[in-house]
Amino acid sequence: MAADVLAPGFWEIGAYKNNVRRIKDGIDELDDFMKMARERADIEAKYSKTMQQFAEKWKAHVERAVSSGSIKRAWLQILGEADAVSVQHNRVKDRLMDEVLKTLALYRKENYHPSAFRAPKEIREAEEGFERAQRKWRKLYEKVELSKKTYYNACRQEKSALVNLSNSQADLSLSQDGTQKLRDRLEKCREDVRKFKSAYEKNISEITQYRAPYIEDMTYEFEKCQAMEMKRSKFLVEMMSATQQVLVDLARNNKFAQLHSNLESVLRSCDENVLTSDLQAWSSINGKDAQTEWPAFEFLFFCSLLHNTQDYTESLRTIVSKSGSTSSNTVILTKQITKTDDIPGPATISAPCSDSGKCNILCSDSPPLSTTTPDSAKYGDFEELHTKSIATVLYDYNPLENDEISLQKGTS
Repeated sequence: MAADVLAPGFWEIGAYKNNVRRIKDGIDELDDFMKMARERADIEAKYSKTMQQFAEKWKAHVERAVSSGSIKRAWLQILGEADAVSVQHNRVKDRLMDEVLKTLALYRKENYHPSAFRAPKEIREAEEGFERAQRKWRKLYEKVELSKKTYYNACRQEKSALVNLSNSQADLSLSQDGTQKLRDRLEKCREDVRKFKSAYEKNISEITQYRAPYIEDMTYEFEKCQAMEMKRSKFLVEMMSATQQVLVDLARNNKFAQLHSNLESVLRSCDENVLTSDLQAWSSINGKDAQTEWPAFEFLFFCSLLHNTQDYTESLRTIVSKSGSTSSNTVILTKQITKTDDIPGPATISAPCSDSGKCNILCSDSPPLSTTTPDSAKYGDFEELHTKSIATVLYDYNPLENDEISLQKGTS
């Protein structure tokens, strides 16, 4: 402010340079605002990225380390808020780049045209306009200043001559010729004063006559600078408002309000009843309510066969009696064992075949007709042999011996 007060007035020669400098300062202001907006966009981008990395890191930890339940759901909801914050700040960055920085760059490109080795075109045009407006005024002003200086010198010489003449009249030792010379010099000085005063007054009259055109030209150039500055200032305020509208979304975002409302609901739902349910679910898997198989007495397979031989014989007699009298060509398949290298195959026991060719299958838990076979001794320890299956005839078979039976394809 002090520099502005002490600065020379606008109408003085060369004082217009403050207006030219303001154009340059205005361009610098736009550049500084662009730098600020770009730096804020970079901050928003870095914050968004950091928040996203934070959310991903802790989501992975929660998914891996926290057991399922209300605590895990609430924790993930909080991390979901971090995701939303990351998205919002990234959106702020995008809007700053698109709505502010691009607009600033476009305005600067359209209104200020830089050159390779000189100042922007607008600064040069303003400076040249003021110089044209002051060119004639400068000449007249220099003439006035020169005539004023000459007039003042003549006045000083006149005063000096008058003083010398007065001193000579008081000095009796000075001749009359010396006194006359002083009088002649005084008259000449007075004549110069009148002449230079006339020239000075003439120059003042000329510059006064030109004052109105000078004021008009200077005012025109000044108003051009004022219009340029008004346009720039209004635009800069618009960009500040646009920046504020972008940033206010962080405070007035309805999505954030809804997100935090949902988060509060989730946290309020984690009451004692929900936590009790979580504990009960844990107990059903990892606690006292977990299912288990308690130890109980189990028969060894071949021992149960040995102890139940009589029951098996009676059951077999009953089955045979129900199917009627057996013919001479009837064969009872009591057990079938398929051998592998070490593990036995399942045993299959068939009932007598009827006349229609259908066979009734007995459970393998029933004892065989003979329990002293090598197969029984070898495989009786495997409880997996307690299986039963239904056999289906794959092709027709005509008996070749008296102890064989006739089979038809598709019977079981």
